[in-house]
Amino acid sequence: MLVSVCIPCYNSGQYLAETLNCLINQTYQNLEIIIIDDHSTDQSVKIIQAFVQKDRRINFEIAKNKGAAAARNQAYSLSKGRYIIFFDADDFIEENFIATQLKCLQSDQEVVVSTWGRFYHNDLSTIVIDSSQMEMDLTFEDWISNYWGNSSNMTCPGRVLIARNLLEKSGLWDEELSLNDDFPFYTRIFSNSSLIRYNTNSLFYYRSGINGLSALKSESGYNSLYLSLMKGIKVAEEKFPNNKKIQLACANLLQNFIYEIYPSQPKLRANALTKIKTLGGSDFEFPAGGKTKSLAAVIGWKLAKRLKIIFNKP
Repeated sequence: MLVSVCIPCYNSGQYLAETLNCLINQTYQNLEIIIIDDHSTDQSVKIIQAFVQKDRRINFEIAKNKGAAAARNQAYSLSKGRYIIFFDADDFIEENFIATQLKCLQSDQEVVVSTWGRFYHNDLSTIVIDSSQMEMDLTFEDWISNYWGNSSNMTCPGRVLIARNLLEKSGLWDEELSLNDDFPFYTRIFSNSSLIRYNTNSLFYYRSGINGLSALKSESGYNSLYLSLMKGIKVAEEKFPNNKKIQLACANLLQNFIYEIYPSQPKLRANALTKIKTLGGSDFEFPAGGKTKSLAAVIGWKLAKRLKIIFNKP
């Protein structure tokens, strides 16, 4: 069974060789690795070309359209695998990752998600396993209730194995989005899955602290973030109409969005608050710890957030 690993690349030369090596050294060897470079200005293309010369399983093209979503879609258009993994050019996995992902899968109507954690720069030993993940198989409804309800909705693309037929049914990446495009994409995938299987025998390493796209919180970025949340919420509402538990989870996602962007973007905050009210309200508390949490209890979360921003300025 051929597995297609689809990778968008933009100025990832510092980490690219490590990423490609961890893929070509997988114990499961029936792979194709498709890399779309989005007009990098560093050494990325030279590194990719060197790997193409030594491993015939690697296919490489220059991006036809701008953005990571477009590059992922282009990579998928070239793929032939029965199963698909969307990988980032700075991710890392252990040698048995793909083999154990496939072993977990019992039907092409299911998806498999692995255990994941964050590490920083080049030091794999700094990995911290994400404490919010539930180490069990979940239905889509349970996924929303447990993850969205706690506003822990991040889905690293590389930790998810998808059958091609399920992806074709759910649709490709939304090229309108620049930030948080993985959220509505995997929401659609999970909504059409019979089960979201959890793989305890593999570990996905997500690199943090490198100022990637997810760190670029401009006005356009926040607009994309809000739009991505609304698109995912629409899928959930259509799948589970008038489900109070799902409505609360969706409201909590939006409440966390308000906490994150405050005091900027008043129009987006107003739109999010209006939607929260139509969903029946949120019970998600201001996410803070230590002194900030104590301060928020006394002076309110808005003033505490403003003070935190002031004191954290360089």
